[in-house]
Amino acid sequence: MKISYLKDIRRFTIICFGLVFTFISTAQIIDTTAFSIQTFPEEGFTLAMRDQGKALKYFKDRADHYLTEKDTANYIHCMVGLAHIEQNRGNYNKAFDIVWNTLPLTNDVPDKFPVLKLYRKLGLLYGIYGKDSLALHYLNKGLEIGKVFHNAKENPLAKLTSGYFSIANQYIKMNDYNTALTYLDSCYIDQSSDQRHYYADALYGHVYTQKGNYLKAETYLNNIIPFFEQQTHGYQAKANAYIADLKLATGEQDSAIYYYERSLRAIDSLMVHNEIKPDVLEKLALLYYSKNDRSKAFKYMQGAKFMSDSLFNTQSRHNKSLFEIKNQYQKDLSKQKELILAQNNLLELKDKAGFRLKLLIGILLVLIIITLITYRLKTRMKRMVYEQSVVQEKNEAILEAKNKELTANALQIIEKEHTVTELLDALKASDPDKYRTLSSQHKRDNKKLWEDFNLRFAKVNNKFYARLLELHSDLTPTDLKLCALIKLNFDSKEMSQILAISTHGVHTARSRVRKKLGLSREDSLSNYIATIVQKEAS
Repeated sequence: MKISYLKDIRRFTIICFGLVFTFISTAQIIDTTAFSIQTFPEEGFTLAMRDQGKALKYFKDRADHYLTEKDTANYIHCMVGLAHIEQNRGNYNKAFDIVWNTLPLTNDVPDKFPVLKLYRKLGLLYGIYGKDSLALHYLNKGLEIGKVFHNAKENPLAKLTSGYFSIANQYIKMNDYNTALTYLDSCYIDQSSDQRHYYADALYGHVYTQKGNYLKAETYLNNIIPFFEQQTHGYQAKANAYIADLKLATGEQDSAIYYYERSLRAIDSLMVHNEIKPDVLEKLALLYYSKNDRSKAFKYMQGAKFMSDSLFNTQSRHNKSLFEIKNQYQKDLSKQKELILAQNNLLELKDKAGFRLKLLIGILLVLIIITLITYRLKTRMKRMVYEQSVVQEKNEAILEAKNKELTANALQIIEKEHTVTELLDALKASDPDKYRTLSSQHKRDNKKLWEDFNLRFAKVNNKFYARLLELHSDLTPTDLKLCALIKLNFDSKEMSQILAISTHGVHTARSRVRKKLGLSREDSLSNYIATIVQKEAS
């Protein structure tokens, strides 16, 4: 009964705490801002190589859709695509506005892949504006995200290698060719297969051309154009220009003209990399001038001047000042948004604090109720244990009284047996026939008397024999009878009279029982029987 109530208390306590913690867990907001890869269709970027008008519509339509669906990650992908097209068209201010206005959304998106692309695009645009430190800042932020993807084994090459490549390109613009080579080397360190990295090789060739190592430059630039042409990739514009620079440096003017014109056709047909077009036009003008083809030289020089004035006015002092004002304005807007966000977070924290206070009060009330119920159950259990102990003591007293009665009855039988034996011995000499008749009758009556005694003993000590046989199944009825007499504290002489054997026979029987019970000479048979009695009573 005691164990049962303890289990009830424990079960009730577990249920109450389970309800409390279930309530707490459902009230909490779980932050799952782990890095993940969302599959976003790249058709738009592929389409931009063939038809930028269709690509522009592609990204705009999907941006509207994802904005409605509140899919921030894919919406950022679309914004990067729009900025990419505007950059290729030479609309750098518009591209910058798209990227900068999208930047605040990166705080709430768990998928960091579009954030990586946004940082990289912002870094490239800052590089075009000549803001080298800001360009490197955002390119490195994108690289850090790429490293996280790399460590998580989530398509690392597409994210990490591109980060190294973009930073290398920025250092080339800064004329820091040695650092650029370090980042280009990292592109191949993280390349798990032996597949050629054509983009990195193109930059390798350009860097070694600038450093005057023309043999190495030629090795890297060898046979790279077919790769970009087969994919109709816009990077063929730069790759042709890099080969043309090498040919120009080695005095191969006709080859240089050939590759510059190929670069120019790729820029115009694919509408990519307008930032290199003035340089390509100017170099073509100088080459044709050196060949005395003044008509073409004038045409290309005029084109270079027009492109420089219309497209690269972003490099002018006036435009840089406007850009500084615009950049500062964008930063102020960003700070204002962050301030509003901080205020909203503060209000949210206050709401959470109020909720947690109510939750704490609720938990305290539940704990108080649990304490009161536990106290009442413990008090009830103590009362029941006390009542059980009183009943047990009463039962033990009754059992002891009945056993004393059995002992007294047995002693009376022994005394009567002793008297009858003396009378029979006196009759034996005077009337042998009468002696035999009465002796036989006495033995039958005596056997019946002791069988009745044994039944009364078994009734009073109802579990004694069962417990003994449970522990020692090889005990005989005579052994059980001996154990019963030991339980009633009869001495060996009294046992010999009851069992109708000699005192030596009683000692022999005790030794036999001791052996069956597995007791040594040092162990007390009476004490062992007493422990059986205690277990029976409990």
